[in-house]
Amino acid sequence: MKNIKSTIFSLLFVLCIASSYAQQQTLYTNYLLNNYAYNAGVVGSQPFTQANIYYRNQWTGFEGAPKTYILSLQGPLKKIKNSGVGGMILSDNTGLLNTTTGYLTFAYHVKVNKKTKLGLGVSAGAKQYRVRLYDVKAYDQGDEYLTGNILNGTSFDANAGLYLHGEKLFFGLSTMTMLNNKINWKAPEGKLTPHFYGVLGYNYKFKKDFAIQPSVLAKLNQPVPFQMEYSLKFTYKDLIWLGASYRERDAMAGMLGVTLMKKLNIAYAYDFSMSSIQKYNNGSHEISLSYSFIKKKSINAVDEEEFKVIDNSMKQSIKNKKTATPENKSEGRTPDVKQDSKIENPK
Repeated sequence: MKNIKSTIFSLLFVLCIASSYAQQQTLYTNYLLNNYAYNAGVVGSQPFTQANIYYRNQWTGFEGAPKTYILSLQGPLKKIKNSGVGGMILSDNTGLLNTTTGYLTFAYHVKVNKKTKLGLGVSAGAKQYRVRLYDVKAYDQGDEYLTGNILNGTSFDANAGLYLHGEKLFFGLSTMTMLNNKINWKAPEGKLTPHFYGVLGYNYKFKKDFAIQPSVLAKLNQPVPFQMEYSLKFTYKDLIWLGASYRERDAMAGMLGVTLMKKLNIAYAYDFSMSSIQKYNNGSHEISLSYSFIKKKSINAVDEEEFKVIDNSMKQSIKNKKTATPENKSEGRTPDVKQDSKIENPK
């Protein structure tokens, strides 16, 4: 008969790797810098391709705390008008569990009016789970679930989202792990649970060089309680920005970032825990890099046409001067004042 310690460990093991609902999706403080991670409908919403690298170290100082790495690339698809494609790889490490996920995404954008578009996107991918059994300190060496060095599990996954975006207002609804698929491994059965997200934000410019961006993120994942996150971001000259956020029942955060050459964005966020776990950690750190492949704008069609008109006018003027005859020149000659006065007043 298994002893009490072995039974307790087995229960904790099952809870952590098979029914850990809260950790199935990673938290992002700077969620607007890589909103593709939350919403497939974002892909292709910008007229350029963007690459993102993301790192989050959650609850530093807490042994086995989550660490997340993300690499993504997304942009418009030239061969199909108003569409976009993307790819993303995520690695999430929590305690003995490592999860690696890969997605491919397609999105299509419909014009709502002159300034607003609606993006509809879907992602398909797979998750691989690896539990490092060689690091397990088991009290019962005969536990069938703890044999071997690595416990592997796999699951197919799919996401979907819509993204309404304009010059100032943006709004998104999305679902992650929407298939509610089972995790296939030899441990007690586990499954993925659907996550639902809603985001709303507004960009407001004032005094020419300043901009403010309030936004709200709503998250729902049963049985975890509904959660809201509020963020506020101030930007100066599209070069540097500061922000703050509050995540209900969890943490407050400070954010800052800088944009170089209008292409490279570097951002940092620090989360200060407000829950009961506060005394066991030193906060959370988040770093993100994004690079936009923006081509230098050439002369637009209107300016180019204007230059053509000016150029043709100058050429025509030079041509007229070269081909002008003496008669044509004399016709435009100013009359001789003295000669006219002699005619009008003969002596």
